[in-house]
Amino acid sequence: MDAPELAPFLAAEIEAEAARRRLAHSDFTRHQGVCWSGLAPEPPAPVSLAELHARARNRQLRQAQWRAGADGALLTAVAECQAAARQAYQISERIRAGLARGEGHAWRAQAIADLHRSARAALAGARRARRALES
Repeated sequence: MDAPELAPFLAAEIEAEAARRRLAHSDFTRHQGVCWSGLAPEPPAPVSLAELHARARNRQLRQAQWRAGADGALLTAVAECQAAARQAYQISERIRAGLARGEGHAWRAQAIADLHRSARAALAGARRARRALES
């Protein structure tokens, strides 16, 4: 049984292999019929499940190495900032709608506290991005 964290990488490899096989088959069929002898490509050979697993593990390792590097850390921090900013925007829209509905003080205070949490999360992500850039 595959580890759950390997599953998306294995699915990506299976999809990539299917695309390679479609392309190779298309190229192979293009050379059928009248053509010079020996110029047609070899028909695509099937890839074993073990080879797909090895490719998936290799892809997973490369991604982990990239994420551990400066670019990966920077992109992760920026993605966290974006998520926090989206959340802050949604909360702000909720506050606008609440004001239009005439929500009370307790509701407004809670919504503002939620907005502050999102803003702090965005700021923390920006600080992580700066640290990643400086490393």
